[in-house]
Amino acid sequence: MAQDKTKEIVRVIDAPISDVWAIIAAFGSEKLWFPNVIQSSLEGFGIGHTITYLILGGVPNTKHPRGTLKLTAISDIKTQFSWSGASEWTEPTFKPVLAGMLDEMFNGCMDAIESIFK
Repeated sequence: MAQDKTKEIVRVIDAPISDVWAIIAAFGSEKLWFPNVIQSSLEGFGIGHTITYLILGGVPNTKHPRGTLKLTAISDIKTQFSWSGASEWTEPTFKPVLAGMLDEMFNGCMDAIESIFK
């Protein structure tokens, strides 16, 4: 079943992609930048590997929720950070609530990562 995108946040961070990736990919580092993560697991290594996070309380009123984080080098010292949330199904009346939750969560995580480089 296709994923229905609920929210996407895109921001440019003043740091090289390798430095941003080093923070995100460091196993266990999510406690520094991703609040309410209670468990994480790693599958694979290098480009295209998967990190799965379990969030305290989960995501209610959805079926198979998934977040996708993508980094793109804009220049040697700038990285585009894109984070989207989607699910196979979301209770229609809950979609605006979920979009607000994801907006706060994604921006909070990006703020935390960006603050490391200031």
